[in-house]
Amino acid sequence: MAETTEKPPKEIESEDEEEQTFESLGLDGRLIRALNKKKIDKPTPIQQVAIPLILQGKDVVARAKTGSGKTFAYLLPLLQKLFTLEPKKKLAPSAIVLVPTRELSQQVYTEISSLIELCRVPLKVVQLTSSMPAPDWRTALAALPEVLVTTPACVKKCLSDGVLQPTSIDESLEILVLDEADLLLSYGYEGDIKALTPHIPKRCQCLLMSATSSDDVEKLKKLILHNSYILTLPEVGDIKDEVIPKNVQQFWISCSARDKLLYILSLLKLELVQKKVLIFTNTIDMGFRLKLFLEKFGIRSAVLNSELPQNSRLHILEEFNAGLFDYLIATDTSKSKENEDNGESSIEPKKSRKHAKHKADSEFGVVRGIDFKNVHTVVNLDMPQSAEGYVHRIGRTGRAYSTGASISLVSPDEMAIFEEIKSFLGDDEKEDSNSIPPFPLLTKNAVESLRYRAEDVAKSVTKIAVRESRAQDLRNEILNSEKLKAHFEVNPRDLDLLKHDKALSKKPPAPHLRDVPDYLLDATTKEASKTVKLARAAMGNTNPARRHGFKRKSKKNKDPLKTFTAEGHKRARRGGMKQEGKDGNGNHRQKKRKT
Repeated sequence: MAETTEKPPKEIESEDEEEQTFESLGLDGRLIRALNKKKIDKPTPIQQVAIPLILQGKDVVARAKTGSGKTFAYLLPLLQKLFTLEPKKKLAPSAIVLVPTRELSQQVYTEISSLIELCRVPLKVVQLTSSMPAPDWRTALAALPEVLVTTPACVKKCLSDGVLQPTSIDESLEILVLDEADLLLSYGYEGDIKALTPHIPKRCQCLLMSATSSDDVEKLKKLILHNSYILTLPEVGDIKDEVIPKNVQQFWISCSARDKLLYILSLLKLELVQKKVLIFTNTIDMGFRLKLFLEKFGIRSAVLNSELPQNSRLHILEEFNAGLFDYLIATDTSKSKENEDNGESSIEPKKSRKHAKHKADSEFGVVRGIDFKNVHTVVNLDMPQSAEGYVHRIGRTGRAYSTGASISLVSPDEMAIFEEIKSFLGDDEKEDSNSIPPFPLLTKNAVESLRYRAEDVAKSVTKIAVRESRAQDLRNEILNSEKLKAHFEVNPRDLDLLKHDKALSKKPPAPHLRDVPDYLLDATTKEASKTVKLARAAMGNTNPARRHGFKRKSKKNKDPLKTFTAEGHKRARRGGMKQEGKDGNGNHRQKKRKT
């Protein structure tokens, strides 16, 4: 369906004229009560403009920065429209939400399920992923859900396998949502979307939600939309404004590629950055090398990459968001597909790649589509391959009007992309909001004081050690994700016992590497570390639920099946008796103890 030319698309900019409420937007009372239970009492600017238009049945293109509330901007009117639909026999979902990644699919599914539950309405929502077997797809859609949340690839497969009938879609589909529309085509879904396009009925309301304006969004508008309303927040100009909040401080550190481990150790060990910390690498191997390196100094971290099963990725994200560990190493491979093709994403050597059973997930996206909560610092251990990748990484912090910071470690080989990023952001050597100054808290003396230790430990983190730890971690996560799935369904609390930040190294870290002695620190570093700690305390950035803050008593002796032995039983019986000399036959007389 190409865009009609009868009327030009309408460009609307939201204005802060008067503060609106969800009631004034015309939302159903059930939805308003659900929002109150979620402690959401007022709409965001994009919601104020988008919700009334969507309720009127208009096609909408909503462009606003990450974290601005775009998900609820379409979910709330979508549900209200489903509330009021006349009951009729349907053979396909009334609403389809297409997203680029599994992580975003899970988040949207969770949000809409929560709203339906709080509204207490008999609506069904299902989520389909490419990892599900075809029988599960048929079972899920046989329940005739009102809402389907999935990726374009799954919809195409449903059509080709006959799980969804084109005639059923034409009769039933009322709303189609393309969330993170600017990523759908860049993730390679153009053919999948074109396979669905002929079956979208003309009456179907189409919504495009995007953080940026790109050629891909324009292509989707022509492919899907009718006469659309284009919504743009007034502060949204280009990608740098959309993704990087003004309350995020950006810094950089110049260092050689060899010294990057030394510098990130200095940042974390000297506590010069606020927790929680999200660290980006470009390859999975580098992520595991960093994890092994930090382990040697007693710094616990978890890794998040496309090799891990989806259930493990979601659980890692939940634990990090809950504050159960402070450091998460995320691998951004969005621009390094050629590296994976060359063996970067394979655990086994090249000669045995054909025997590898687990491959990287093509639907994994760590820079966009994952809701990292309360991230205070983003560290680029490896510089991204593009300016857009940089601003999307930095957009993981400073969300929901909170403050944040980013630090980029730039080697001489990466200066070209760094200059491109500064040019893209408008850095003109002046004190403006987009300048990226050097990081001021880390002194050369502080770094050099740790050099000997860092270089000595880095030598032990060999390629073989990285490969072995990578395979071990993947085996553990597959075991946790698949074989224990049924157990966790029956015992959901046991899932909390899984530790994604556990040590991979077989040898415990040396005690002398855990702490930095005072004689290695200069006065400037001590003062900077003290300032960061005071700021952390002032923000209340502490979590009593942090796992390593508790020392649980061992339950080893509480399992009767493990402690019961014949000898132990005899000793227990003798423990209640007291020897009282010998009788006439030379045997010990025993008398029960007084209690």
